[in-house]
Amino acid sequence: MSKKLLLTSLMAVTLSACSNMNPMGVLQVGSTLFQAASISDADVKALGAQSAAKLDAENKIATSNSKYSQRLNRITKNLRSYNGQPMNFKVYMNNDMNAFALPNGDIRVYSGLLDKMTDDEVLFVVGHEMGHVVYGHSKSQMRSSLLTTAARQAAAASGNSIVASLSSGQIGNLAHKLIDAQYSQSDEYEADAHGLKVLKENGRSKDAAVSALRKIAAISGGQSTIFSSHPDSDKRAERIANMN
Repeated sequence: MSKKLLLTSLMAVTLSACSNMNPMGVLQVGSTLFQAASISDADVKALGAQSAAKLDAENKIATSNSKYSQRLNRITKNLRSYNGQPMNFKVYMNNDMNAFALPNGDIRVYSGLLDKMTDDEVLFVVGHEMGHVVYGHSKSQMRSSLLTTAARQAAAASGNSIVASLSSGQIGNLAHKLIDAQYSQSDEYEADAHGLKVLKENGRSKDAAVSALRKIAAISGGQSTIFSSHPDSDKRAERIANMN
């Protein structure tokens, strides 16, 4: 979202609140919204780290000596840093077929996905999630979620930054929004391309991407939280299969 469009949206939200708030309240909300618009990359990464800590505390993490952690470590051994961006991988002991990325480079893979996919298929999924970090998609989602939080509550009425004003509960809500993030079609295609790039860099075939997406389609009926935006997983698999 461009800064011009974002600021226009902020003005619209602020003006629509006027009929339900006193003048001081409107000013407070306007201040909060402006802070959401101007949040820095460092703030976004800090919130990503806080969100990861919150989610890690809520989920059972595979121990370092478990077969899941050892397998994921082996698959991602060449991916701990990408273009200067540190990447951190952990396994959630959860039967869902899911994975997600946060803007600070924290990537979480569910044991249910590891149970159902080959190493190469997992590598594609991880590469896809890395793409959301590398290309700034997860960062944009974080900013959008912050804007929604700011519009609902005058979190920065005290004059603090919006990041400092968020409560533990708000950070938790933000983290869950990021797990369920609906990326645009162009973002998903770009992340797919990055997954293919990671496969190629590791000497693997694009067939792993096709089979991974088809497994997701078979289990979820064409839609899955992991790749929740349109087009569905079957169409995405077909698109990759037809690439030269």
